[in-house]
Parts: sequence; C-alpha cells; structure tokens
Amino acid sequence: MYHIKRSFFFFSIFLLTGSILAQSNNLSNRRKYWVFFRDKGPGVLLEKGGFSKGLQLGISRRALDRRAKMREKEQLVDVTDLPVSPKYIEVIKEMGLKPLVVSRWLNAISVVIPADLVSQIRSLSFVKKLQPVAYFRLKPFPEKKGEGKVLMKEPEFHKLDYGMSYQQNNMIHVPEVHDLGINGKGILIGMLDTGFDYENRTVFQDLDVVAEHDFQWNDDTTANQINDPYNQDQHGTMTLSVIAGFDPGNLIGPAYQSSFILAKTEWVATETRIEEDHWVAGIEWMEKLGVDVVSSSLGYGVFDDSSGYKPEDLNGDKCVTTIAADIAASKGVVVVNSAGNRDFWPYVNSPADGDSVIAVGAVDSEEHLANFSSVGPTADGRVKPDVVAMGIGVCAVNPARDSKTEDYISVSGTSFSCPLVAGVCALVLQAHPELGPMEVRDAIRETAKRIPVDSDSINNQYGWGLVDAYRAIFYYGMIFTNFKRVLLTSEDLEAIDVDVLSRTGIKIDSLFLFYQIDEKEEFHKVKLVYKGGEAPANFRAKIPSSVNLEKIDFYIQGLDTLGVKHTGPVGAPRVLYSFSDTSSGLIFIKDKVPEKFYLYQNYPNPFNSTTTIAFDLSKRAHVTITIYNLLGQRVITILDRVLEPGKQELIWNGRDRFDRQVVSGLYFYQLRTDHGVIETRKMILSK
Repeated sequence: MYHIKRSFFFFSIFLLTGSILAQSNNLSNRRKYWVFFRDKGPGVLLEKGGFSKGLQLGISRRALDRRAKMREKEQLVDVTDLPVSPKYIEVIKEMGLKPLVVSRWLNAISVVIPADLVSQIRSLSFVKKLQPVAYFRLKPFPEKKGEGKVLMKEPEFHKLDYGMSYQQNNMIHVPEVHDLGINGKGILIGMLDTGFDYENRTVFQDLDVVAEHDFQWNDDTTANQINDPYNQDQHGTMTLSVIAGFDPGNLIGPAYQSSFILAKTEWVATETRIEEDHWVAGIEWMEKLGVDVVSSSLGYGVFDDSSGYKPEDLNGDKCVTTIAADIAASKGVVVVNSAGNRDFWPYVNSPADGDSVIAVGAVDSEEHLANFSSVGPTADGRVKPDVVAMGIGVCAVNPARDSKTEDYISVSGTSFSCPLVAGVCALVLQAHPELGPMEVRDAIRETAKRIPVDSDSINNQYGWGLVDAYRAIFYYGMIFTNFKRVLLTSEDLEAIDVDVLSRTGIKIDSLFLFYQIDEKEEFHKVKLVYKGGEAPANFRAKIPSSVNLEKIDFYIQGLDTLGVKHTGPVGAPRVLYSFSDTSSGLIFIKDKVPEKFYLYQNYPNPFNSTTTIAFDLSKRAHVTITIYNLLGQRVITILDRVLEPGKQELIWNGRDRFDRQVVSGLYFYQLRTDHGVIETRKMILSK
C-alpha cells in the first residue's frame, strides 16, 4: 500500500485543491489528456514471462496464481506489466508538466496540458496519440433516504436472518447458496467508489479489508478526511454494505465472508471533475494485489465538454476505463460494473460497454425494469446490460451516522444492483475457483431468469435476465469444496476429505479421485468413500503412505442420480487440484492452518467398536494422545510424533497397549504438545 507522512499530507491537500480549482476555472486554457506512447521505450523486447519475472515486477503471487488460470506458466507476464518508459516521462516533465497518473496497461500518462503545448506534445516521435480525459458534472445519485420501498415477503426457512435485505437476496436466490456454506470465503473483491466509512460499524464488524487507497489524496484512508465533501464516502459505504455487510436480522450481503480491497477513485464535489484516470489507476493497483472480482458502481457516458466521449465512442474499444477493464479480464479478473443511470443518456456507460465486463441493470421487487436503468445496445450493436438485479428499494447501511444507533435505509440505483451481482460472481468463484472471467460471465448469464418470462431471447432492457445465484453455482456441475488433508495415524495413511454438492443428487458409490505424482505419469485411481451428510455430502479418499500429498496433482469424477458425469476442476485433467504452489493448469487448494490448538469431541460417542479423535494444530508440534481409564491408569498412547500444522484425525479401535479389547465404560483421551498445551475430553465405550 501507499504511505505518506502526515506533515506532507496537509501540504499536498492545499496543492491539490488549488490544482482542482484552477482546472475548473481555466478549462479553455488547460485540459487533462491521456498521452499514449508508441512503445515501452528503446530496446524493450519482453512480451511474456513467468512467476519469477512477475515477482520481480512487483506483481503479487496471488495475482500470478489467478493469471495462471488464464495463461501458460511462461506467459503470466506480458508487455502491459512493464513500466512506462522513464525517458518519455522525463521529456514531458522537462516541458513543465506533471504526470498525474501513470498507466502501465495503457502505456500512457494523464497530464494537464495548456492549449499552447498540445500540438508540441502530439508531434513528439514517441507519442502515439492524445485523448482528453473524460469527465462530467456529477449529478445526484438516485439513492435518497427512503426512496423506493423495501418490500418484505415472508421468508422461507434459511440458516441466516436477512432482515430488511431478504428481498434483494431472495430475488437472486442467494439464501439457498448461503445455506450450502458458500458465502464468498477465500475470494478477494475490489471496490472502486467514492470512499468507505466502515470502521466501528456493526454491519462491518467482520469485514476483512486487505488494502485500501485514496487516489484523490494519495494516502491509505478511504473514509472522509479534511477537505473532503461531507458526503464523499457515503456512496461507497452503501455499496460496500450491500455486498459485504453482515448484521443478522438487518442486512447480509451475498459475499459477506470475502476479503476486500477498497479504492477511492471518485470525487463527488458538484463543480469539479470526475476523472477516469483514477479508475484506471485503481483497477491496475487491485489486479497487482491479486483481486478476483472488481465491483464498480461508477460510469462515464456523455459529458458536458465537447472534448469528451460521444455515444458512438461507447463501442467497447474507445473509452480508457473500458480498455482497462478488458485488460483486467484478460488477466483473470471478473469485472462487474453498473450499466448506468439515465441521467446522462439512455445507454450503458463506460466501462459497462466492454465485451469482457458484466454490465448490471436494475429492476424493482416485481421484476419491472427501473425507469433509470440504462439500456443497450452498445454503439457497435452488442446486447447490454448483461443481467439485472434488484436496484429499487435496496437495503443499505445509513452512511450518515446521524442517529445514536446504526440504522438502515432504502436506496435505489444501478449502483446497488451491481454489488449484488458482483457478490454472486464471488459465490460462483468460491464454488469453482478454476473459472476464468468469461466462464463466470457465462454462468451468470446463461442461468439468469429471462424477462419477460415467456421469452427465451435476450434483449437490451434486461440482457440475459434476472440473476439466479443457485443455478449459477451449479452451471458447471457438481461442486467439490472444503478440501482437507487428514492424518490417519492408526492406518499410517493420509487422506483427502472433500465436500460434494450437487443440484441433481449424487450417486454415492460413483466418486473417484485420480492423482499423479509426476505430470508425465499415468493417473492413479482411488475410490472416494461416503462419510455422511447431504448438503454437502462428505467423502474421503485414502492415499497410500508412500505418496506425499504435497507432490500430487489430482481431479475428481462422479455421477449424479441422473447418470450424468461431473468432473472437478472444470477442464480436468488439463486443469488439476494441487496442495502445492500453483502454476499454469493447477488450482491451488488453500489448506488453512488453524488459529489455535484444539481437541475435538470424539465421534461417534458413545461408540462400540472404533471412534475418531480429531484435533487442530496451529503450528508444528510434538504431539502425544493418550487414553486413560476411569482410575487414571494409562490404557494406550495412540500418537507420539511430530506433526505439521493443520487438522488431524486418528482412530482408536478400543484396544489397549497389549492389543487387548478393553471393557465398556468411561475413558479419557488427552492431547499434549511440546508447546505446553494439555487438553482432555471424555468418551464412552458401550458394547
């Protein structure tokens, strides 16, 4: 993240404020442009590279892992990742100009250029073209307190209480997905908006913010600061609550367990410019940190200056935010953007016009198109929006903090249908982490409820229709999730446990795991044995003790009750699961390390032949587990070895250290570690 000393912070505010006012008062003499360069500089030849090159360029391993889903392992890095030539930037500076945003992806800089220098810069040999930065006078977002109605319908039985947010979630079948344990966990979502006031709010009490940056003042605080308008962070706070909030009984977002990166890229003051260059800088920054999904409730359409875009420019190839969004998608990021509100012109704004962007329109609680929701087609004739979700009467947190207790308000706009759909995209990715952006888009679009309902065709009002999260997560078949490595000490084996979900049921004896130790060898087949459960059903594959689970790559196949074969990951065996570091063609299973040592209650209990004892290790430890009888006498030590962190399981067969069957009665099992941990639980053997 970026950092700045506080003493410089206040000074920079003064300078930036002066610069903004100067720009707005002297538009006839000074205008902000994108200056596009022809190449990355003399002698720069790199067009591709792998993990090592990516790390050298400051790209996170998480971002490289995500890119690996899209590209060969030696093509994770390309020319768009190279920095803009310092020599070109220096020439611009020597002309007395200061670059404001530098974009690696666009190979361009944004800079305010006096009218008398425009021709001179355009004539530079390394300059490809100049394009004015798009801006418009910000008109009020249609989300006033109390606007619309939160229509409450009697909820069906679900595991969570959605309160006032039930309708917006129920319309797109999010509660059914949450009931399956899919809630966005493990997915990193980026939010591009006006700012975020999330600290010390009940609705954000569990919010995991990985990074945040204010591109207006160039610091790491996205909540309001001195010189920000009073309402600067309100819009972003509300959109964040719609996707990420978790306050049972009031508001729950579709992706409440996801992690978030927050970027303040918009400036809401009514007489200043809303500039697209911060949007570009924001999405580049997020991608580099490894974001999976980007939700943007912002857009650029027809502007109040003749130098801005025209309707014919919104063709998916002209607007810089659209170009940046498509580049992000090419690197594996799912980009979701509001279609726009019809306060500028009736058609979708940029970057929603991008062919790789999921553009989201708005409907009311009765599935009627909102009268403000922008429609298609794009200038080149493509259908937009892609999908719709509830955008009238959406429940969001009250951003004003104007009451003693936190409250919630009803808001409207495509600004709020967008984060609902972005949250669904996170659910799809949690279910199928191997998917790329276009595969997620297909899952969202192809499973949407067509509107009107008697039509099978898509249209430029509703796109493919109303999102259906439950159908979308199953679009690619069975879901294989919650992988765990289990140590079966009594059998001197390791095992892989996995939860399986199916929309059409599972043929219990049909699941097999196929693994290979070396990518050149044949796959070995291991049966997955049903352990219990329904939604999800839990299965276990026992792996021979000679096999190191860190070294294997694998996939799973099974049949549903209709006899249809399902494979995970999607695309296997070209794409495989792996517990080791990922590279192209491997989906890394994050085997989460427990936060503390913990001894679970044995199961079953009471038992009559064997029982399972499970425990968590937060760090590498020498562990002993000993069984004692009611008199405190040692019966048997069933474990005495050094183990790696993770969840472990072992089975006791009811026999003592002399291999004699013990009698029925009460017994104790005790865990000890060399870190001083001692935990004891009771169990009952009943013959």
